[in-house]
Amino acid sequence: MTTIKSRPRFRTSLRGAALIAGVVVAASARPGAAWEAATTHAGLTEQAALASTLHERLRAQFGHPEGLFETLTVPPEDAPELFEVLRRLNPTHGYVPDARGRMHALGWLVAGSVVADSPAELAANHFFDPASGKGLSDRTISGWGERLNALFRSGGIERSGSAAPAWIDDPKNPMGMAGFRDQYEKAISARTAGERSRHLAAALLAAGALLHVLEDMGSPSHVRDDLGAHLDRLGPDAGDLGSRFERVAALAYGRLGVPAAARPIIGENARGGRPLRDFFTAKDRSGLADQTSASWFSASTLPRSINLGGDPHAALTERLPAALVRPSPAPPTGVRGLDLEGAAADDNGVELSDKRGVCLARYRVIDNRLSWFIDDACALEQVGAILPVVGSYAAGMLDTLFRGSLSLESEGGPVLVRAGAVDLGRGKLSIYWDDATGVRTVLKQVTVESTAAGQVVAAVTGVPAGARRVSVLFDGTDAASQLLLAAGTSAYPVPAR
Repeated sequence: MTTIKSRPRFRTSLRGAALIAGVVVAASARPGAAWEAATTHAGLTEQAALASTLHERLRAQFGHPEGLFETLTVPPEDAPELFEVLRRLNPTHGYVPDARGRMHALGWLVAGSVVADSPAELAANHFFDPASGKGLSDRTISGWGERLNALFRSGGIERSGSAAPAWIDDPKNPMGMAGFRDQYEKAISARTAGERSRHLAAALLAAGALLHVLEDMGSPSHVRDDLGAHLDRLGPDAGDLGSRFERVAALAYGRLGVPAAARPIIGENARGGRPLRDFFTAKDRSGLADQTSASWFSASTLPRSINLGGDPHAALTERLPAALVRPSPAPPTGVRGLDLEGAAADDNGVELSDKRGVCLARYRVIDNRLSWFIDDACALEQVGAILPVVGSYAAGMLDTLFRGSLSLESEGGPVLVRAGAVDLGRGKLSIYWDDATGVRTVLKQVTVESTAAGQVVAAVTGVPAGARRVSVLFDGTDAASQLLLAAGTSAYPVPAR
């Protein structure tokens, strides 16, 4: 249900080398088609991490006692192109490593979200319209002419692309799921502590980039096939084009002011994990793209203007529903519908709000014609309501990426490997041991058919007497046949449960 009210207008003037290469390509590009990366995306990803269980998972699954605040090092000489890009970013924002390549785990995660901001060939892949099931098209850009050409010339965004839910698994995505899984596995299996640190940093970079794609589903233009909303002139430079709505978010909240995420959205089947696609769109319409598309207008998908004629209330009943670009959100119609007198008397228009009182749009009547717009004050209300929801979805996706866990215990005999909160399906369990210098060696590998959450996966014998640590990695699927990585680690001798 929507309501109306008057309000004054607000005015504001690694997968190894492949993963690193992808980071460099993405971060070298001019921002164009997303929440602004250095501010809004950074803040959203940081808030998502703090609301998630990642801190504890980094401690228990990877053996980093400081969790999100553990220092991970990527030597600059190992990735000179990456560091050239990262050092162009603002070092005060917490996602730029020091001269030795050291940065805390949270910083690497946020850096992945920041540098995932899209070059021209990738930007179009951050859109998804649940109404059509497709990605970006050029439906909303007819008539933009020179402004559109300026955007393409400046390296902004393309006319079409892969749908966002498919993009996270696309082999062309340099920071997609394939890169994340590869780096996660090496963060456990690599031989030296330095190598494992580098791979975990790369896994977090990829995870941050994945969150970036999901977070864009909270921007209405990204889920209503609205490329036209990204053609506003944002500054004196003719090529400085983008989304005014997303600029309002950046100006109002920056990075540190992004609101805290709501409770992580995981889904009902926590033991199996919510499929990653469901965070974008789901059969029950509970995905972030589903919710955003149905709840908010975007600049080019407002209701079309209508002539009220001699009988305005009849026009609202008959013509306004036909003027909607989408079935929802829908303004009230009929005799108890909009405040047409107020809309005609006030040049600032009348506000249409949702059931929470958040502005959906403003409307006005000039020369007996009803038209719609979203001013900065309205956009600011929307951003304040949207950002915590986006953070909750991002936190849920982060928990899902790292949901697999294994624990180790011993009563003086074999080391028992126990499944965590997720039912394991078929896969391979690898057991590793570390010597006194931290060098890690594979001890054995076991085929796993299925193991219920909380049950023993394997009993391990033969750990060398000089071992200082034992670690385990499961690579397979969960009970719902979704791909799953699960890890655990413990000092040796392993304590009792």
